[in-house]
Amino acid sequence: MASELEIVINKVSEDSWREFLERTPGAMIYHTPEWKRVLEKSFGYKPYYIFVVDDTGQIRGFLPLMLIRSKLFGNRLSSLPLSHRCGYIGNPTFLREAFNSAVKLYNEKLGNGALEIRESSEGYFKEACNFSTYILELSNDLDEVWKKLDKGSVRWAIKKAAKLGVNVEISNNSKEDIKLFYELNCETKKRKGVPCHPLRFFKSLFRYASQYSQLYLAKINDDTIGGGVMLLFRDTVVYGYGAAKDSMLRYHPYHAFLWKAIEDSINSGFRYFDFGRAHRQNTGLIQFKKRWGTKEIPLIYSYYPSIPKAGNLRNNRILISIVRYLPSPAYKFGSNWIFGKVV
Repeated sequence: MASELEIVINKVSEDSWREFLERTPGAMIYHTPEWKRVLEKSFGYKPYYIFVVDDTGQIRGFLPLMLIRSKLFGNRLSSLPLSHRCGYIGNPTFLREAFNSAVKLYNEKLGNGALEIRESSEGYFKEACNFSTYILELSNDLDEVWKKLDKGSVRWAIKKAAKLGVNVEISNNSKEDIKLFYELNCETKKRKGVPCHPLRFFKSLFRYASQYSQLYLAKINDDTIGGGVMLLFRDTVVYGYGAAKDSMLRYHPYHAFLWKAIEDSINSGFRYFDFGRAHRQNTGLIQFKKRWGTKEIPLIYSYYPSIPKAGNLRNNRILISIVRYLPSPAYKFGSNWIFGKVV
């Protein structure tokens, strides 16, 4: 006789949750209790984490959702914000139960906007593919991975950075280093004309998910010229966030800290290095990621009841120009407002 199933919203023990993640293929850092806590503490998003539990109390399926209300970007139940790949995991037999519960939540909590799942729903909902992620497969042989890198750009830049004296250090995640990276991130994002992540996000990340987070700092002498945040979970390292001083790009800080992170990943036994997503129209970023010997993985996102009609802010030249020329305090205030515009 088949076990009876129960849908549980939020109420499972973290021990059973972690045990489920350890034995379940496809689990990422974004599925962890720690990532949930980071999003809650940073932005006030309200969690509706759907667990399919059998009559023995064992978790059989899991779909995390966060409720976001925003006049700027539209209301949505998302799985999950700030997570480039995060959908249902667990026994596929129970996929329908999880999705039906998600639709019920949508109807109860929103009634407008979108239910967004950042994975394919296998045809249950409408799907769109505007992003890809780029994954470098690692091996125990450092030289083998090195040969995958583009010789004329990536390998050259790594060697050039070393020749110019760039040194990459692993931060101890001190308040000073976190603040330093935040300022670098603000400078980088402002240069691109887009909002930056609030300082409270990075503080929460290194407080609540410190075991999964690593900050690399690229330096010339004692001057930090760039840095990157890596997210480590199971067999995969995700390049989460990167930034560098515009005036120091000739020292190739991105190449320096990324190669150091890849070396460390290989030495620690990780199998994959995920360079994160890029929009299909961002050809420059796509080429950067491809030159590291990566494989492109299209990201299919699923929506209910329909695919939202969102404006493409990255191509809004007027808005980008305004953001670039904002005074720094106004830019930071505006970024905090955008990321925190939830109820």
